[in-house]
Formats: sequence, C-alpha cells, structure tokens
Amino acid sequence: MLRDAVVLADWVGTGRAVTAKRVLRRADVPVAGRALGIALPERVRSAADVPALHWPWTAALGAGLLSIDGGRAVSADLAGWQAADPDEVLDLWSRGFAAALTSLFDSDEESEALEIGRLALTVLASEPAPTHTELASAISHVVFNAGYELYRAFDRGFGVNDPAEVTLELLASFGAVTGTPERRITPLGRWALSTIGTRGVSLLGSSDDAEEDGTYQLKITLQHVRPACWRRVHMQASAALGELHEVIQVAFAWDDDHLHAFTVGRRRYGDPCFDTEYDENEIILAAAFARARKPITYTYDFGDDWRHEITLEKVLEQTHPATHPICVDGRGDAPVEDCDDEPAWITFDKTGINTRLARLGSGGQEAEARLRDDIEVILTDAYGEAEQMTAFQTVLDEEIDFPVPATLLGNPVVVTGLVEDDVTLELRARCKGKHAKSLVSFADLEFRPGTIEAWLHAAYVTYLGRSPSAVTPPTAWDGLARWLS
Repeated sequence: MLRDAVVLADWVGTGRAVTAKRVLRRADVPVAGRALGIALPERVRSAADVPALHWPWTAALGAGLLSIDGGRAVSADLAGWQAADPDEVLDLWSRGFAAALTSLFDSDEESEALEIGRLALTVLASEPAPTHTELASAISHVVFNAGYELYRAFDRGFGVNDPAEVTLELLASFGAVTGTPERRITPLGRWALSTIGTRGVSLLGSSDDAEEDGTYQLKITLQHVRPACWRRVHMQASAALGELHEVIQVAFAWDDDHLHAFTVGRRRYGDPCFDTEYDENEIILAAAFARARKPITYTYDFGDDWRHEITLEKVLEQTHPATHPICVDGRGDAPVEDCDDEPAWITFDKTGINTRLARLGSGGQEAEARLRDDIEVILTDAYGEAEQMTAFQTVLDEEIDFPVPATLLGNPVVVTGLVEDDVTLELRARCKGKHAKSLVSFADLEFRPGTIEAWLHAAYVTYLGRSPSAVTPPTAWDGLARWLS
C-alpha cells in the first residue's frame, strides 16, 4: 500500500487537479489506474468508489507524500523515501493507514474511525481469535457495544456490503491482517493496535491545520423554498465561519435579528455570546470542510428555521484573490423574514449584494447596523405605507438643515425641502438649479457622504429596498434614539 502511495505521488508530479473533496477528477481515474496497474470498473462515478485507487491516494495524503495546494495535488520530494530508516517508514505507514481508515467511515469525528480500527484489531488480537464468519460478527458486536454513535458511523455508507468485511479488506490491504480465507493479525497489525492507542488522532494532524490557501466557490441553497433560491459566492479558505454568517446575511437579505448556527458534522458552531457549543470565529472554512463529510448547514431564526445548505463546489486558483467575498451567481427571490401575514419576497440583486459585501471588514457592516437602528426608530408606531412615509418626512424635515446641496444624475442642485406625494406614497424634493426646477424623487438624489442628509437619504433608500451608494455615518452621530423619548 505504501509503495502504491509513492507510485501515485510520483505520477502526480508537479500537479494534478482534484475535486472539492480532494480526490482525483473522474477523467484522471483511468490514467491513475494504469499507473498502479489495477483493473477498473467499466463505469466510475468517483475516484473514491475504487478502493484500490482511493486507499493509496488517501494514504499518500496522510503520509505527506502528496499535498493539496489551490485545488491541485502536488507531490512531495520522493528522492529519499526509499533510503528512510525503519522508524521513518513505520511513521509514514501509520499516518497513511490512519488517513485511509478515517476516509472509510462516514463519521464526523476523526477519533471514531480510529476507534473502529482499534476495536477491529483488538478482536483479531484476542486469544483465541474468531475466524471466518464469526470474525465479522465479533467485530460488529464489539463496535455495537462501544456506543450508538460509534456504531452508527460504522454501519452506514456501505450499501449491501458488510462494514466489518470492508474493514477487514482495508486492514489486509495495509498488511495489518493476513489475506483470505483466514484472517489473522500480523506483527504490523499488533504494532498498529498499540500505535493507535498511544498516538490517537495525532496520527492525522489537526483538521484546523487544513490548507488555508485558495478561494472557495460555495453554493448556498435556501432549503424548502420554491422557486429554488440559491447564491454562489467566492470566499477565501482562511475565512472563519463567522465571516460566512455575515456573507449569508447579505446574500439573502436577512436582518440578523435572530439567532443562527452552523452544523459541521455533529458539531454546532455559532456566536459565542449566546452560549453555543463551538465558536464560529474559531474555525476557518478550510478546517470546517475538511471535518465535514457532507455539506455544511446554516440555520437562521430558530423559530422560522430558515435552513441553508452550503456546498464546496471547487477550489479556485487565483493569482490575485479578491480582498472580500464576492457573489458570482444566484437564482430566486429571498423571502422577507418575520412576514406573518402575506409572504413577501426580495428580488435577487447581484450588484446590490456585492456592494454590501464590499463593506464587510471595512466597518461598513457596523454602519449598516446603525442605519437599520435609525430606520426602526423612524418607523416606530408607524403602520402602513402612508404613516411610514409621513414618519420619514417628519424626521427628515427636523434633522436636515435645508437648503442643502445635492446632485441629480450627476448635475448640481440645491434641495430646499421635502413634500409627500399622496398618490405614489414617496417623498419628493423641492429643488433649485439649472437642472431641476420642480419636484424630483428624493430617492434619485445623491448627497455628500458623511453628512446628515446623506445618512438619512441612505435610510430612506434602504427602506425602499434599494442599495444606497454610500453608508457613512456623520461625525459624532449618536443616532435617532432621542426620538423615542
């Protein structure tokens, strides 16, 4: 097995593209099979479906003979491996064996797969050891007695195949047990039994040390919504789950007024201020997807349970990666949260989403939160569109010191006041200037960033469901809370 791992590493050489699940692309499977001299099924869905290829591939990754860099597998320097001393060879073997064992079981905890391997070797090392059909039954029995979660990981993902028999095949392929017809533990197997017991998950390294380079292409799908609603975003692999939370809030126009949680395997990550099991800011995307065998899920608002499935589609090689997340595609309108009566929807607006994503990490998110607070103050006790528009006019007339300069379609004007249009239920501005001598839509104006009028204009535009051109609070702005007194 270790020789096959080295053959694969040598074949990979300076680089071969891999899938988001860190396995060879289907098109490369026949070539890799020929390199190993193995027969392949006529139809291969994935390289992971061919144990004679997948196990040495996983062993090569676990032993450090291969590494994944920016969506490509790259070979290590193999020149001196055959000259390695016995202890170095055993270390390579044990790390490759542990990685292959972990890949065998559909478990979210790396320690569970190693424990299953240890228990199987313990049965084989017993005196007298069970034989033939009794052996598989004895392994299943000891795993079952070890606990429900462990047995669940052991018993799923193999279809009609007996998981104990598949485990024995893996052990035999690594030389830990003898081949058929009678399985017996080998000296190498006894050594592996001791090594797993003493080194445990340290054989695998930490999932938190996963490759941080590269840009992840994520597809985020809002479940149980028709028509389908999804967004495709690019984020750095080194971004934390907490940053992904911010991206999802922007991408689906959520207000971030409710609790949320990520589910990675059987672990739940969330905001540490709300007593979550794990801190979403302490795990990066690379580690989260390395830990998860299935798509990550994100639940927002534990009352309405808006559930999102997050799939890592590919790892992109980008010479100059973007400094902030980007939405590259999407489909479907997002539902308005807390809409109890008649459902309302927010149209997918890629440009608007990217405008807001660009503000993440630059203080823009905090400014938007303050803007939402001011909007809530303005709309306090205002019910229906007519009352809400009147509330906006009342606050703006009091807070803005008219006349103020502005631009309309790039042309300078002077705004002298506001009036409410009872027919269209919108605010109109009285303007003076060469390019505007009558009432114009207040939303179509632009004001100098950092001024009170620009801030309140941004609040009004946001209320209309549009994206303001800039969200910059005025210097020493303390909000509109005084309007509540």
